[in-house]
Amino acid sequence: MSVPDSPAKPADKPTILEVVGVSKRFGNFTAVKDLHFEIREGEFFTIVGPSGSGKTTLLRMLVGMEKPSEGELRLRGKVINDLPPNHRPTCMVFQSLALFPHMTVGKNVEFPLDIRGLSESECRTRAWELLKLLHLDPNLYYNKNVTQCSGGERQRVALARALAYDPEILFFDEPLSAIDARLRKLLQKELKDIQRSTGKTFCYVTHSLEEAMVMSDRVAILRAGDIVQIGTPNEIYTAPCNAFVAEFMGEVNLLPILGAGGADAHWEAGRKKLSIKLPSSLAAGESRRLLIRPEALRFLPAGAIADNVVPVKILNEFSLGSRIQYHVEVVPGVTLTVERLREERTYTGQASLGWDTRDSQVLAA
Repeated sequence: MSVPDSPAKPADKPTILEVVGVSKRFGNFTAVKDLHFEIREGEFFTIVGPSGSGKTTLLRMLVGMEKPSEGELRLRGKVINDLPPNHRPTCMVFQSLALFPHMTVGKNVEFPLDIRGLSESECRTRAWELLKLLHLDPNLYYNKNVTQCSGGERQRVALARALAYDPEILFFDEPLSAIDARLRKLLQKELKDIQRSTGKTFCYVTHSLEEAMVMSDRVAILRAGDIVQIGTPNEIYTAPCNAFVAEFMGEVNLLPILGAGGADAHWEAGRKKLSIKLPSSLAAGESRRLLIRPEALRFLPAGAIADNVVPVKILNEFSLGSRIQYHVEVVPGVTLTVERLREERTYTGQASLGWDTRDSQVLAA
């Protein structure tokens, strides 16, 4: 498998797979609703969403295990709705990995090559190349029974076997979910490195937005069968389209606000209404949510200023390695999350908390 000399950015590459008006119904239940999106050649594209959002149903249609009730799946412009999985130039890495327990690592990797009729020497050469690519020394692993491998090693073997098919698109069904956190982070980076070095198109399905943000060129966020936002990790992080996406990304502060005309609003903090400044105009009486990330909030020493300042009581402090997270109380029952660098001084008791309007975003309520 040749490595691209100077790979083009995914945004500059042609579309390889199109999803055009695809829906899937099971009786009266619609699992996937009129989806429109495309995956580009050489792209790491991730579909992410909570349980029940339709991820698995969508993936099963993309790989040919289910047929759409409506719409078209187009691979390089050709409709493939009725094409079975074994006739598609794609491959899937399952959550269960589906390795053959009675085979060695090498024979697992060689299996798709063997059924295609390659010679024994060709199979072995290709398997050794792939094992090296996946950081499994073939001198140690080629003749090792796959049941003697660790979870992370088996994950690499499954990926090597998928790459042996030389597919145009590799699909992944939450393959890292059963692996411990430390190894999962390592394999996330390795998957991205492998995708870049091979130039293959990866379509990855996960419930973890953190996983999606680490690996992906673009992310599609699915909710109740609808795609609510597609964008690069940076676009999703800096400009979530609504409160659902913002909350799905992790710990954020979402303040219920009511427009007071212009860039003024009232923050409905429990029974108390606090006057605050917004980054944009909001009509009087209009209800919205104001997004403020924990790292955008700062404790203000005496004399310091910010666009918005509120007195708070510090309730708890949590160490997050290089950062410290604070939970602060604005009024009884209303709290905010603040994150600061560890080298900043520790705060206790009462404090003034501030943020600038440019560090906040008005979202649909």
